[in-house]
Amino acid sequence: MSATAEVQRPRRRSPLLAAAVLAASLWLLWDMRLDVAYYASSEAPIDLGDVRAFHLDRARPNRLVRISGPLVGSVGGVEGRAGERRRVSGLFGTNLIVDRSAAASPANVYEGRLLPANRRGDYAAFAAELSRQGFGAGDHYMVLREGERPRTRLRDPAIAIGLVALASLNAAFLVRSLAARRGA
Repeated sequence: MSATAEVQRPRRRSPLLAAAVLAASLWLLWDMRLDVAYYASSEAPIDLGDVRAFHLDRARPNRLVRISGPLVGSVGGVEGRAGERRRVSGLFGTNLIVDRSAAASPANVYEGRLLPANRRGDYAAFAAELSRQGFGAGDHYMVLREGERPRTRLRDPAIAIGLVALASLNAAFLVRSLAARRGA
């Protein structure tokens, strides 16, 4: 080799960066776990009954449910994830809030995802407004997001698979990096 030619070392990735990417990936996976679990859940709805006999004891968060009855009150103008207009109403005789498309035709049967407890907070202002309109659930309400069905949004599991791959690559890099430091 000549004196002017220098051997270039390959750039080494920082273990600190790998640890940060691993932590961010794991945090995002934890945040998505309920959406992925809903994607994989049963496509058979849990029947919660109707006005003659509600069976809210059968309600399971993050599952597909079906219930029928008249609505009480209405709060419009809510924008959903896909940018569509939504309408939030209370279901008469229950503590159930129904979030449905504003374009949906009037119905008495509602079927969709019973949101997990950590997603109910997004509906606190709507629950308060519905209370002023005569819906008496107070702070102990559940939310049915009509139209959300398992195995329809492939985006969530696809992102989760990508995050698992990213986390695995960074974890493997960290293990190799730590092993190399111990051996040196």
